[in-house]
Amino acid sequence: MNNLAYEKQLHINRLVDRPNTYNFHQNEDGTVSIVPAWEQIAGTPVDEIRLNYMEDGIYRAHFLIEKASRRISRIEAHLDIDSRGVSGAQARFADTYDGQTDPVLQLDETKTYATVALASSVSTLAISVASTTGFVVGQEVTICDDTSFENQTITAIGLGKITLPKLVNSYKKGAIIARSTVNRDTAVQKMRIGGWNTHTITITQV
Repeated sequence: MNNLAYEKQLHINRLVDRPNTYNFHQNEDGTVSIVPAWEQIAGTPVDEIRLNYMEDGIYRAHFLIEKASRRISRIEAHLDIDSRGVSGAQARFADTYDGQTDPVLQLDETKTYATVALASSVSTLAISVASTTGFVVGQEVTICDDTSFENQTITAIGLGKITLPKLVNSYKKGAIIARSTVNRDTAVQKMRIGGWNTHTITITQV
């Protein structure tokens, strides 16, 4: 059973004593009878247990509504993106920043970097990369460094190499090759443009 399923609580009226309370009854002879109303007024006890139970039910209902709303947002994003012609496998992605991971809309963050400098080429070239894990032939990838970028489609994958049909620009050693270069900023719920830089590491023997 769904743990969020709401179970109805049965409320039953009970006779409540109300001292010094009376009912007035009109008699046929024109007289009025005053009758004590003790144990004649029905009521339902209200206490913290019953009220908290109702509050829990309302909270669970809101939780389910919000969960369904987030799911609908992801479906709408999927339908919108799916109608666009984007080349490459798993091309669609979206992030509704609700803490839920959607396997259909999940952003493909597969990336690597070139281990050598790259020269522009009008013909097919195999690029030496740090890793080929996660990449698939037919996917569109972005190649970039601090000055240039372009998109190309993977035509082949070999041992430590990714083959592209051409390169319009030249790139520095360490150029990023990625399915997506955006960075997800969950704090402000935005996708930011990724950057590229190099680091110099000095190793000193002690």
